Amino acid sequence: MATMAYSEKSVAAFLNFYVHHLRDNDLEILSKYDVDHHVTELNVFILHDRNFRMKDIVPVLMNQHGEIINLLLEDLIANAHLDMEQLDTPQAWENWYRGQKAQIHEPER
Repeated sequence: MATMAYSEKSVAAFLNFYVHHLRDNDLEILSKYDVDHHVTELNVFILHDRNFRMKDIVPVLMNQHGEIINLLLEDLIANAHLDMEQLDTPQAWENWYRGQKAQIHEPER
């Protein structure tokens, strides 16, 4: 089992949020802060290993890909200035993501 640098609750909240947005093909904002392409690594595992249903993938990711998850979270914390203690539910992550999306302005036509 991989050692997580952050609380299990916070990591599980992030992964539930992440898997939901991956299913919806909506990870652009996370990718913006992911300077080392950890999003791509996680996506390859999730999308290419059909042995797991999406709802069952979170514990598997935590156990088998903890290092990549830690590195991705480090990138997000450093580049998006996040506080993991405040992001301990999928809804907290969703609220942050919506806030990030709201800051993106559509180009004028």
